[in-house]
Amino acid sequence: MGKLIKFTFVAIFLAVISFYPYSSSAMSLSVKVPEKYVEVEAGQRLYYEINIKYPENPKRIDLRLEYIITKDGKDITGAKVLKAIETQASFMDFIVIPESAKTGKYSISVIVSDYGSLREEVQADFQVIPNQAKKIAGYFFILLAAITLTIILGVVQIYIVKKKGQN
Repeated sequence: MGKLIKFTFVAIFLAVISFYPYSSSAMSLSVKVPEKYVEVEAGQRLYYEINIKYPENPKRIDLRLEYIITKDGKDITGAKVLKAIETQASFMDFIVIPESAKTGKYSISVIVSDYGSLREEVQADFQVIPNQAKKIAGYFFILLAAITLTIILGVVQIYIVKKKGQN
């Protein structure tokens, strides 16, 4: 009799569990920084590609996308957008890297959520490199200073030679 009661409880338990509503997300999310934009200067746009696959979604749904640029775990900048998708979406987007960003390795995190329990996050890495225009301007001023110094030394040399010629 004890085995029959245990069997009955196990059968009821399994039946309840099999009909118990649960939610799971079959969403697939990826972010990719194209090779051309893996290295970007501060103040420039970082372009990235996002792929969202949500096959269990039966109708058009609004998803909130949050983009966050981080360095060493600290948020540098971010943006939020709302996108309507059905079963899948792929698109390119961009975010401007702040002028104040130092050179080094950064990450872009993409967080996708809805108005319920859905929340997915992915990230990709990229490099911030020195601003080439600022480097060129620096070299120009160094060259200008060298030319100016050469002219001044030439004028001083001419003055000294003329002064010796008069004596």
